[in-house]
Amino acid sequence: MNPQEFRDLSSGHALRALSPEEEQTFGAALAAHPEWQQIVDEDLAVAAGLGRSLPEVPPRPELRDQILGAIDAVPQVVASLSEGGADPEPASAGGEDQPTPRRAWRVGAFALAASVILFTLVLFGPNMLESFAPKAPAIVALQEIESAPDAGSQTAKVGDATATLHWSDAQGRAVLVAKNMAPAEKGEDYELWIVRGEKATSLGLMRPSEGEDTMFVTDSFASGDVVAVTVEPAGGSPTGKPTSQPILAIATA
Repeated sequence: MNPQEFRDLSSGHALRALSPEEEQTFGAALAAHPEWQQIVDEDLAVAAGLGRSLPEVPPRPELRDQILGAIDAVPQVVASLSEGGADPEPASAGGEDQPTPRRAWRVGAFALAASVILFTLVLFGPNMLESFAPKAPAIVALQEIESAPDAGSQTAKVGDATATLHWSDAQGRAVLVAKNMAPAEKGEDYELWIVRGEKATSLGLMRPSEGEDTMFVTDSFASGDVVAVTVEPAGGSPTGKPTSQPILAIATA
């Protein structure tokens, strides 16, 4: 058996469409040629992708027409099957087995399904997959705050960095987005506080990464709060209160 004939069997195996006899032939060929395992792995990965690569969502009418048109444009492999539905006897040439028409149809269907998925991804690009990817809680909170009727925001500078506080009084939430903020010095941490009247309540530590935006969400926000950041010993303030003057303070009143 040559590699191409094994590929025919491998695609049918990935689709669980081989007859018991073909499965035996497939297993024997793989045992004799363990180097062909990569072919099997690739076909199994493609078959799995057919089922989970795209979510089940009702397509827009124009999308359905475009995909069906693409399917019509792909050359079809027509199976010549007997009326009883049995596989015709394989032809022989030079003593070598040739793929049966039914097997050829399975291979064609496998390639067709893969081509449709590829067409859809190319048509809509990575934005389609990104739209279905789960979003970080901070991003979800920020989007909800920005869409709120009473959304507010204020930006302040911290050295070369900027920090923008987004809040909604009605939602009782706020999100601080820090851009280009350098990590704290060794042995220190940034600590985030809500200052309400004379009382400062710690919201936790903020540890930005070099070159990445840092987002911090609080569900303890109330109208008029001040959100502040101080530099504290590593692990946070040992007293539960700010031990230094804020390097950042944004009022929401």
